[in-house]
Amino acid sequence: MMGEAMKLLKQKVAGHIDARDTERATLLSWPAAKIEVDGDPYPYESGSLVFADYLQEREIEVTFDVAEPEPTILKGKLLIPSPLQVGDRLLVSRMTGQRYYVLGKER
Repeated sequence: MMGEAMKLLKQKVAGHIDARDTERATLLSWPAAKIEVDGDPYPYESGSLVFADYLQEREIEVTFDVAEPEPTILKGKLLIPSPLQVGDRLLVSRMTGQRYYVLGKER
């Protein structure tokens, strides 16, 4: 039973990012991304960065059904801007090959 509990725990944390693997960085430019990781001698350009989806600008197609004054269907796109701004402090995780995954912003 203990073995099964350990397997379940390993499965749950398999995709979890350990805080020990997290580093801090500063966003130097956006949307042509460039970050400076604390302690590193040079900045990283957009080609070596991967951003979490929720940090990027997104466009969503939407359909609205309007009932009054007469039935109408409106279609369009919603643009959700990125929450990132130059100077933001970021949480990053080092990937293979001198690449970084940008997890989010510090508060």
